[in-house]
Amino acid sequence: MLKLVIFDMDGVILDSERVANLAWFQVNEKYDLGLNIEKLKEIKGGTAVRTLEVLSKQVGKTLAEKIMEEKKEIQMSIIKKENGIKLKEGVVELLKYIKEKGLKCIVATSTTKERAEKQLKETGVYGYFDNLVYGDEIKNGKPDPEIFLKACEKIGVSPIEAVVIEDSVLGATAANRAGIKCFVVEDTMKFSVEENRLTTRKYTSLLEVVGNL
Repeated sequence: MLKLVIFDMDGVILDSERVANLAWFQVNEKYDLGLNIEKLKEIKGGTAVRTLEVLSKQVGKTLAEKIMEEKKEIQMSIIKKENGIKLKEGVVELLKYIKEKGLKCIVATSTTKERAEKQLKETGVYGYFDNLVYGDEIKNGKPDPEIFLKACEKIGVSPIEAVVIEDSVLGATAANRAGIKCFVVEDTMKFSVEENRLTTRKYTSLLEVVGNL
């Protein structure tokens, strides 16, 4: 019996992955990193620590840190120009539906507590969630299952009583390893045929999830 809905934040709740991609491709052009959508799958949904590890293998840690800082600055500049982060389609409708059904919901994000709370409050959805798990309170980021298992632990439910809503391959992999059903709403990253095996169901919008929990 379903008791808990676990939300990823970036790309599921917030329209932030599109902005992140714009920033990544700007630094890619400057530093000739050879980034493309497929290579971004290696870091999308992961923590900053994972991103640093992946980049460091290519350009060394010092330059990787510089690139990540520039990418962050570009991303914040884009957000400012767009008057803040926007919600993805169907977020509020799904959150209201979850409450009506009497289910619990929690955010499990690789993002830091400071940034996640700020953005969820600014977009007006922070109060819908029963709890949150942040990237800076876990040791092992996605695709490790730790973040989703911690989400279940905070609410007091078993993994088989939960479902994860994700947009990234790393996130879907983590959900599978945690033994939790995974609904995928693709954002900027499209799943391959093989990656689709990680999903329990796929939807084109959160609006489609309403009525299907």
